[in-house]
Amino acid sequence: MLIDINLGHNAEYTLTYELTDNSVSRFIWECYLDNDYEFVSRTQFYNFGETTEDIQVLLDECIEEIKKINPDFITEDKDLNRLHENFPDNVHGTKGKLRHWLSMFNYHIHHLEFLQTETNRRFLLSVATGSPAPRDLTEAEYDLFKPSRIKNNLYMNYPHVGKHLMEIVRDNDTEVPESHIIPTSLAKADLLCWFGEDQFVGEEAEVVDYVKNYCKQIKHKLPYDIDDKRLAIGHIHLGKLTHDPNIDKISQNRYVHSVVSR
Repeated sequence: MLIDINLGHNAEYTLTYELTDNSVSRFIWECYLDNDYEFVSRTQFYNFGETTEDIQVLLDECIEEIKKINPDFITEDKDLNRLHENFPDNVHGTKGKLRHWLSMFNYHIHHLEFLQTETNRRFLLSVATGSPAPRDLTEAEYDLFKPSRIKNNLYMNYPHVGKHLMEIVRDNDTEVPESHIIPTSLAKADLLCWFGEDQFVGEEAEVVDYVKNYCKQIKHKLPYDIDDKRLAIGHIHLGKLTHDPNIDKISQNRYVHSVVSR
């Protein structure tokens, strides 16, 4: 099973991934065989040469577009950090252009944080609507979650509006509202293409234990027992590149044109 991710407005560069043999990989391969997906964004590229000034321009654009649609949503004295923290609450119940620009606001805030704290390269693709629709994970598929990430490999991206456990631990966010803690429960055609260095490889069990121990502080907020595999710690591995990536080509074509299974 192969997936081609075509980058650039005219599909100038292609990344080809060979998928692993698991049920989630097969589902996502089927998703991109013949689909009519709308994407939340085609431009979520992190650490491919962009600057904080570049992202600030995009963030300012989002703020202006949100104000045009709903002038009361962001006022001059509105705390943007607070708006970001409450993004899951703000976005629920919205649709159309307002939901799009709120989503992009969220991505650009995260992007600025990443540029300030991380050097790992990655890009994301999030599906908004289309068929096949997301489905519930099976009990066996929860065993596929691992906290490790391997350079030049493909993972299913976090598919919810909320925070998963590793994000909570990374942010040291013991104040996270209970309603924002949403472990992954869906198989969905959202992709995480990882070009950073290997993370936690060979240390998976230790990392899971660390996350669980940390989350004892917020166990009263968790939807499941601390040892329940439905807490879904990490990501599901989907596949790996069949070739060495050309980082310069990716940097020059930071736009997902299409995704095709073959």
